[in-house]
Amino acid sequence: MSTDSFTLTYPAEIVFEPGGALKLAEKLTRFKRILLVPGTHFAKTEPYREIVQSLSGYELHTESGIQSEPPLEDVDRLVEAGRAFRAEAVIAIGGGSVIDCAKAAAALIPLEGHCADYFSGKKEIPGKGLFFAALPTTSGTGAEITNNSVLTDTATRIKKSLRHPSMTADLSLVDPLLTMSCPPALTAASGLDAFVQAFESCTSPKSSAPTRALAHTAIRKIYGSLEKACRDGSDVFARSEMAEGSLLSAMAFSQTGLGAIHGLAHPIGSLLHVPHGKSCAILIPSVVSWNMSACGNEYAFIAKECGMGDSAENFLNACLELCRKLGIPAGFSEYGLNESHFDFIVKNCRSASMKLNPRPMSDDDVRVLLGKLV
Repeated sequence: MSTDSFTLTYPAEIVFEPGGALKLAEKLTRFKRILLVPGTHFAKTEPYREIVQSLSGYELHTESGIQSEPPLEDVDRLVEAGRAFRAEAVIAIGGGSVIDCAKAAAALIPLEGHCADYFSGKKEIPGKGLFFAALPTTSGTGAEITNNSVLTDTATRIKKSLRHPSMTADLSLVDPLLTMSCPPALTAASGLDAFVQAFESCTSPKSSAPTRALAHTAIRKIYGSLEKACRDGSDVFARSEMAEGSLLSAMAFSQTGLGAIHGLAHPIGSLLHVPHGKSCAILIPSVVSWNMSACGNEYAFIAKECGMGDSAENFLNACLELCRKLGIPAGFSEYGLNESHFDFIVKNCRSASMKLNPRPMSDDDVRVLLGKLV
């Protein structure tokens, strides 16, 4: 008999289908006025123009220009536009930053106040906002599945989640063809983020039989296709494997939480302006080595499942080799990390992710780890 106990919560509808983005209009028949939020790069592509044309029967207001690591001000801009337009639904077509920003806006448009009020805890989200659909154009963040938005307060440089159970998307539509124009560097960073999310889900104390099954499949797909997708962005099979792997990774970690890699990546990224996926990738060797004594058996299982070998050390070496092939540096020296940054990182790394790491890290442990990455 299984010893697992678990509850799984997901978007009301998850669709994985090459070409499925052109069927978006069929999912929106209850609405007329739609706030459309595309990524800046994707808004210049032919697939985006085709999606807009497919929505010709709707009243659209478009807001783009969402920044990476989205600041609270970007959410406020969407909220103000949505309120003025009297939007009935919000559709995000972009990477994780676009989806997170639009997700927060969908929650806040029917309410009063600014994003900072809710980010700080001064106000609370009471329940469901507007209908929200997410169409990812990268394979990595999993924002189309989660019930949180990762945002940045530029004044304090604090990066954390605005979260509520009702913020889960009503529709997650994953069309691998939307990722075809994603450039190699972003493909690598977002793909490594998904890879880390999958294996951190496996080692979370909240993992269960279904989340481990999802995460193990995700790791196999991502490990087997990420380098190919970076090398040839037109490889439809590699792009599809990455999109599905990213989706499954998100379906796993959204239920289990993550670990110290993500706990540390957020303050490092917000302080030093390191792209999130790259920050996670740089942290892989140090954190995996730290966790080896606590979850070496799980790492060994992953290694065997993925054809990396049959030991935890094989898993670590495979991670190192993948990062090397994708041009990930060994530390944060190019971003200027130094000891003066350690207090900020230590203070702001104590998130839910850090609490779920399989082997606890004290403040001194974090400082030693950071010292090796300078």
